[in-house]
Amino acid sequence: MEMIKLAKIAHVSFKCQNPCWKEVEEKFSSIVSNDVDVVNWPDRNGDYSPKASFKIMYSDTYLYIRYQVEETELRATFPTDEGARPWTDDCMELFILPDEETGVYYNIEMNCIGRGIVGYGPSKQGREHFGKERMDRILRYSSLGGEAFGTRVANDSEPFKWYMIIAVPLDLILQGKDVSTLSGRTARGNVFKCGDDMQNRHYLTWNPVGTERPDYHRPEFFGYFEFE
Repeated sequence: MEMIKLAKIAHVSFKCQNPCWKEVEEKFSSIVSNDVDVVNWPDRNGDYSPKASFKIMYSDTYLYIRYQVEETELRATFPTDEGARPWTDDCMELFILPDEETGVYYNIEMNCIGRGIVGYGPSKQGREHFGKERMDRILRYSSLGGEAFGTRVANDSEPFKWYMIIAVPLDLILQGKDVSTLSGRTARGNVFKCGDDMQNRHYLTWNPVGTERPDYHRPEFFGYFEFE
């Protein structure tokens, strides 16, 4: 088992009151990238090996996650958050535990067009989920657009390359707390790439997960996010 990984999260400020994607991209250009490349369950992945990475930064109001993916298959079948099962599509996921004292972690799961779910709770069982009002506050941008398109398979010479940015209001994941407490804190978390119903099913992680079968809801294997 590899050592637990650490990602340093830079604080950024914006001219726009609400995120402007062009300005967000400019800020991300100086942020360190982290690979999502750990194959914990090789028998579940087969020979499929997409390339995935992420960057994270935060402002006084938002947590920003940027995913970069290169692969030979895409799947986007859920056009809205309502009823979405993003893990069955081409999916990227951030799990984050902002405060170990509460034990409550959030799973932010989005398919490749930015449609998905956010759940929260101290364990895999009995998790609660954001309703429409809170989900609508999460801003998303995908280079693939926002319309469901089913499955696409690339030719042998040219894989698909796409990226997605998710902007999560801090007050949604720091409920009942002062949002400024992110500064200087260290949170726990992990990042995942999966696609349960894709032709090439796969499960990749940023931080290693020491379970016999795919299981992302394991805080004991979370890495560290250090908020500068």
